[in-house]
Amino acid sequence: MNNWKRVAMFAAMGASAALIIRGRRPEGIALAGVGLALLAAEHPEYLEALWERAPEYLDRGSQIISVIARLKQRLEEEGPRAIPEAWQEMTSG
Repeated sequence: MNNWKRVAMFAAMGASAALIIRGRRPEGIALAGVGLALLAAEHPEYLEALWERAPEYLDRGSQIISVIARLKQRLEEEGPRAIPEAWQEMTSG
């Protein structure tokens, strides 16, 4: 990859993260798309591998969200005394 393309890709990704953190989500997502387009243009094999593993990532993400929801529910129901039990449940998950 040419240096200018690499710089443009990392700049777009960095600016994207900064915009999203500052609450300017639409602009951040647009810049993330630019960074991904530059990556795809030079290294399509990376995006192909990501696409093939997407179901695994989605499954793992849904498991994490489920554990967090159970932890939240437990804390709402039992309050501070639920923390050790919830932590054990989350780590054994």
